[in-house]
Amino acid sequence: MKETLQEIALYYKNQGAPSDQSALLSCLREAQQACGGMLDAAAQQEIGAVLGVKPTYLQAVAKRISDLKLSGASHTLTVCQGVNCSREGKSIHRYLEDELGAKPGKTFLGGKWIYQTVGCQRACRTAPNVRVDGQLMTGMTLERLKEILQKG
Repeated sequence: MKETLQEIALYYKNQGAPSDQSALLSCLREAQQACGGMLDAAAQQEIGAVLGVKPTYLQAVAKRISDLKLSGASHTLTVCQGVNCSREGKSIHRYLEDELGAKPGKTFLGGKWIYQTVGCQRACRTAPNVRVDGQLMTGMTLERLKEILQKG
């Protein structure tokens, strides 16, 4: 796999990555697929070395893109931190962080879910908003979230 990641990163470097965001995202997606569905720390280190960026930069980019996974979690829960969503979704945040012990960027519920937070998702009228495995779900309620987490 080492040659494969280096080949992938080199190809996209020649396409303009990391300064060309489209090329960088394509690189990370292809690398994730080559790594079996996640971009672990070793993969980030290797890709970063070829692209000339720190692994923490790649990690920050990947955290913002819902289909990129930094862990082996089966599902990703991304919670909007915009003004309306934070106000309307206080019970959701409280439940995730206080009751379930979820921390941004970390897995929870036995490693089945990874919890992420992002800025405004531009769906303010339907707050609170979350993304479940990349799919935007508007008007989220605590009861509905509990059902989703239980099914996952």
